[in-house]
Amino acid sequence: MVINMTAIYDIRVKTLEGRSKDLAEYRGKVLLIVNVASRCGFTPQYRSLQALHATYQSRGFRVLGFPCNDFLGQEPGSPAEIRDFCESAYGIRFDLFEKVRIRGGGAHPLYQALESSALTAVSRGEIKTRLFRIFRFLMFLRSEGKMPKDGNVEWNFHKFLIDRKGNPVAHFASDCDPLDPNVTACIERGLREKS
Repeated sequence: MVINMTAIYDIRVKTLEGRSKDLAEYRGKVLLIVNVASRCGFTPQYRSLQALHATYQSRGFRVLGFPCNDFLGQEPGSPAEIRDFCESAYGIRFDLFEKVRIRGGGAHPLYQALESSALTAVSRGEIKTRLFRIFRFLMFLRSEGKMPKDGNVEWNFHKFLIDRKGNPVAHFASDCDPLDPNVTACIERGLREKS
């Protein structure tokens, strides 16, 4: 299900250094928007995110990383600490933004818009993934007091793929590595489409 979200381009964000930026600057690009954290079991996905960025950047693709401390406090760092960690540990060159809220009160407008797309998150099907899904579900229920719905971000490293027109077209759960064939196939399909 694709929901027109041209309003995504009306959203203002702040870079990790605190500068205001309009998402309209990314109009016509294929975007992978990811909530990131430095102390998560999925933190090594930074390496895959940077590889995706390097591979597809010249074709109009961008990774946008939004640090978030909402999930067991796994991103406690200051902006300078986050930048230093990302560059020194993983050589990150894609755009990183100010820490955002996703769960609880005061969710960032970007994540309010992304979650409203109600896309079902693609997840891996192995036993470890099923156990993690139960954990995510219980943590969501504990923190939000309700069951998660399609489109909800349940943990760090959830990925939303946005097409060149600003529409969310895919949502990948935390356990789905950015280099997973499901992710790269969606990116390549999006890059073939005209804006």
